[in-house]
Amino acid sequence: MKTIQLHGILAKKFGRYFKLDVKTAKEACHALACQIPAFKAFMLDSERLGYRFAVFLGKKRTQKNNISEDEIDNITTAEHIHIAPKVMGSGGKAMGWLQVIAGAVMVGVGIFTGNVGLIGAGAGLLLGGVASLMMPTPQMDSQDEDGNRANNGFGGAVTTVAQGNPVPILYGEREVGGFIASAAIYAEDKMIAGVRV
Repeated sequence: MKTIQLHGILAKKFGRYFKLDVKTAKEACHALACQIPAFKAFMLDSERLGYRFAVFLGKKRTQKNNISEDEIDNITTAEHIHIAPKVMGSGGKAMGWLQVIAGAVMVGVGIFTGNVGLIGAGAGLLLGGVASLMMPTPQMDSQDEDGNRANNGFGGAVTTVAQGNPVPILYGEREVGGFIASAAIYAEDKMIAGVRV
């Protein structure tokens, strides 16, 4: 039996401690999702809401005990599994408004106290908040989860150009998409019959 300890918003929503007979951290998350349907829904929607989670194996939450996504399937002998929220991105529009408000307060306090450094820091924070509110959230291109994009060529094969994807090797007829290893554009002026083109 392992002790699964939730932290932050997970502890507030679903409880702090669970005793489960699991072998991996992934199995612990799956067991929690089976026992608490709202847990599964929250975890699936968490990235859109601005939450990401770190998993720690062992009694203490230290950087040494933090595991990566690649290690979440590994069997562990640790008696404790911690799932804790971690900071992700800038927080979207809410964080932009928070920066604007905090910057305005800092400028106001700086003017009231005559602290020029506080006025400058507040102005920078205020402008950064306004800029984040004006910038649209970047959207992902249409692609599969493995980074493959649709090919517009006649063959219709998938073009594998995302970093980390395998390089296809062609044997026989072409059934693989193109793979761009390097691309560049070089412009130069030419003289044709005394006229620069």
